[in-house]
Formats: sequence, structure tokens, C-alpha cells
Amino acid sequence: MVLRSSELHPNLQHLNGMLTTHEAAKQLDLSYWHFMHLVEAGRIPGVRVVDRWLFSPVDLDDYKRSKFGEMENLARAALETPSIGLTEKQATICRYLVSNERPSEIARKLQQSRQAVHSQISLIREKVSRVQAAPLIPPESPIVQTSPTKRASRTKRLRA
Repeated sequence: MVLRSSELHPNLQHLNGMLTTHEAAKQLDLSYWHFMHLVEAGRIPGVRVVDRWLFSPVDLDDYKRSKFGEMENLARAALETPSIGLTEKQATICRYLVSNERPSEIARKLQQSRQAVHSQISLIREKVSRVQAAPLIPPESPIVQTSPTKRASRTKRLRA
């Protein structure tokens, strides 16, 4: 529903270009009911005019970025770090995520369930966090430890 500026009262000019609930849900690739649940929970901002909700395309883009931007960064990190050891399916999912595809779209393209795609994304997240949390000490460098006998002899000398 696009409102024409000539049809609007001057106080309502800011509503020009706003989207209806069905249009906004379609833009975010969500079902109408899931979208309305997010709106009522306050996670997606909107304007209530009489008995209708209207949504700014800018607000919807901000929501999409906040929701899926983290996944894009995760996928980019996974693809740029070969030591993560992605499977072929995981690498394919990462390439789709980097190209701004949503998990539901990826599931359709791969002919998988959304749950299967989300499971793979969880595995990718675990692999990336494991590699990022790896110790910075190279495996070749020995860690110097004092032997317990030297400590014991030192304490004996201090007591004497």
C-alpha cells in the first residue's frame, strides 16, 4: 500500500512510503503471524494508525541487519579461515549467507528443512568460536615448569 502525497493530510505526510503488515512481512521473508508476534513483542518498530500498522522500510532494513548481520560476519570469518574445516554443505551455506540469503531461502535452495540449515549454522558458529578461542601459544614452544623437588628444597632452606 503506497500512499500518494496528494491524498494525505499535511500532518500525515511522514506516512508516505510506509508498508502494511503483509508487505513488511513479505519484505522480511516472514509469515504474517510470526511478523505480528515480533511487532507485538516490540522487536520490530511500527506506527499504529487507527486499526492498522504501518512500517518504515528503513526500520525493516535495520531489523534485518541486526538480525542477520551477525550471521553474515560469522560466515565470512568461516570462509576466510581454512583451519575451521568446514564441510562442503557448511561452505555452501556460508557462501549463501555472505550473499545476503536468509536461512529460509537457503533451505529452499538446498531442498533442506530450515531446522537442518539452522543446525549447520550452529555447527559453523561452534567451529568459528573454537578456532577463535584457541590458545595463542604455538604448539612447538615448551612451557617451562619448575619441578616440585626444587620447590621443596627451596622451602626447606627458607625454614632453616
